[in-house]
Amino acid sequence: MSPRIMETQRNPYTTYANRLLLTMAVLFAFVWWGQWYITAPWYDGLYWFVQSALIGSVADWFAVTALFRKPLGVSFHTELIPRNKNRLIEGIIRMVNTKLLTYDQCKSAIERIQFVPFLDQYIRSEVGRNTVRQGIATVLSELWDRRSDREWAQWGAQRLRKFLHNQSFIGPMQQTLLHVCEHNRYESVVIRGIDYLQRALYTPKAQEWLEAVIEEEIEKRKKDVVSAMLIGLSEGLNIVNVQEMAGAIIEEVHQMLERWKQPNSTERLVWLHQWVGPLQQMASNRSITKTLDDAIQQWIDVQDWELMLEDYVCPRIREGMVSSDGSSPMAIALESSFQELWNHYCEEPGMVERLEEALTHIMLHIVSKSHGFIGIIIREVLQSLSTERFIHFIESKVEEDLAWIRINGALVGGVAGLGTWLFLYYVYEPVLQGLGII
Repeated sequence: MSPRIMETQRNPYTTYANRLLLTMAVLFAFVWWGQWYITAPWYDGLYWFVQSALIGSVADWFAVTALFRKPLGVSFHTELIPRNKNRLIEGIIRMVNTKLLTYDQCKSAIERIQFVPFLDQYIRSEVGRNTVRQGIATVLSELWDRRSDREWAQWGAQRLRKFLHNQSFIGPMQQTLLHVCEHNRYESVVIRGIDYLQRALYTPKAQEWLEAVIEEEIEKRKKDVVSAMLIGLSEGLNIVNVQEMAGAIIEEVHQMLERWKQPNSTERLVWLHQWVGPLQQMASNRSITKTLDDAIQQWIDVQDWELMLEDYVCPRIREGMVSSDGSSPMAIALESSFQELWNHYCEEPGMVERLEEALTHIMLHIVSKSHGFIGIIIREVLQSLSTERFIHFIESKVEEDLAWIRINGALVGGVAGLGTWLFLYYVYEPVLQGLGII
């Protein structure tokens, strides 16, 4: 810190002390000059007062300045604090470790503190909630980044196959289908499924598949000579157009599904009811259930779960949980769950007491292991300061008191000088005159 900056931050009492010193110096010059012309007794008293005040002010200014600098360039026993910087630092450390912040004092203070209310207030605050979310996001990000999407996909596919192989699908599937066909349950789900089928009808893959089926059926009909001639003639006259036939079938199926979407559609209910009997017999027919189960197991094995997880699931997971600022949906959801768990925890008196005890033990352990770091921190901080900043650090703490020492020095000196003159003029000289000495 530059001297200019330090000067702008000077305590106002220091300014008062400097002005008082300057005032005494100016007054002394006038009083010293006036004594040659004014011989009144009171003037002698004024002279003694101003002279003593100036002496006291100068002496205290010199003493105070000598603590930090060289007053008037005098180097003998001056700059006491800069010269003893290391000793002062060690003294501060000893005072803190042995007097102010001893281990027993820290332990006693920690045992009196209730940590849970402070922790509860922080966790419930907006700052605390943001901190929890950011912490969760950081942990999730670090965990996810330990593996690539391909590795996560392989890990997930392995466990997904194992899980699906251990499941029984036939029974639940039968019961669900019976509920749908016999009792018209899950109508909203059925309607959404019909919507999905309608959208799937107009995809290029559906069009190509239907055209392939129609062409295959036409080829089968051509085995007969007459049929082959009629089909060839129809194709030549563009009477039979595979694309138009596929489009017409798709449109017809779409219209049928549109009718089925109506609430309690009779056409849909009649069609579904036709499957009640076969579905009821499915469970008792072991060959059917085994065939279906084998087909499902085979389907599970042949599916490229790795590719599906890597292309569709992993990016969604990364998008949903990885965020540096804690704004990801997963971080928000986990933080909300944490808040609910914390609220439940705080409602249990026994849990609160155990948590308080645990936090106290943790803090005591930290203090016991790191109490010596207090001195190390103080030493590192103070030794890192330049001599100028170190001086300013100490001076700024006691500047007002030092200024009052200077002010009191001037006042006490002036009063002492005036008292001395009063003693000499009214006591000492009259006594000597009475004794005939003078």
